[in-house]
Amino acid sequence: MGPMGYQMQYPGAQAPAYNSRIIRRPLTDAERQLPGRFYKTLQNGLRGLAAFCLILFVLNTYVLSSVITDAIAYDTVSTVLSVFMIVFGLVAVGMSVNALILRKKLAQTLANGTVVEVFAPAYRSGMGGKGPAWTVGPVSIMPSRGIDGLIAEGQPTSVVCVPSMKAAISINNCGLKVGTRIMCPPNLEMMATPVGPMPAAAPVQAPAYPPYGAQPVQTQPQATYEEPPPPPTD
Repeated sequence: MGPMGYQMQYPGAQAPAYNSRIIRRPLTDAERQLPGRFYKTLQNGLRGLAAFCLILFVLNTYVLSSVITDAIAYDTVSTVLSVFMIVFGLVAVGMSVNALILRKKLAQTLANGTVVEVFAPAYRSGMGGKGPAWTVGPVSIMPSRGIDGLIAEGQPTSVVCVPSMKAAISINNCGLKVGTRIMCPPNLEMMATPVGPMPAAAPVQAPAYPPYGAQPVQTQPQATYEEPPPPPTD
């Protein structure tokens, strides 16, 4: 039974039931470098998309008019290039918003300094264009070429994941270059058992109250000394 009352048991696709172990532990020095590669990969994609849109703009503005002399063909090709620029421009806007969200989650992950690690046998849960999808305990790993050879059917598997980013950064103690997408329960961190020294939180100072039943101490007002008036003079 897990900390939140869930039965820690996840049957595989064609396998008997088994128990998984879920822990929450601090990030190691090597693991701190892994989540940032997600952001760098997205940045490189945005740069490539911006360069592609710039090339389309140069072709449509300067090259197309000198290469195509027929007016109908020029209008057709120019319209197609304009549509491509609009579509890729909208994609770039979406990727920029995603980059901002990912940067915020990355900063939060590094500030928290913890990851969730799942130990359980791995089972195939489907096939995709980039390889098989796997299920390790409550975590479903999306098809990715970066995990080829790291997971074996029915073998105990360790998956280090960042639930807030929906990504796995290490499999069987092997760091992934760009990570891989996962699907996991929204309360995965609450299901995990804390292991090791957790990052210290800022202490909260509670207001001081007198003990229950104690009589309040009444302070007497401090008397002030006043000088007597001077004697009358004749």
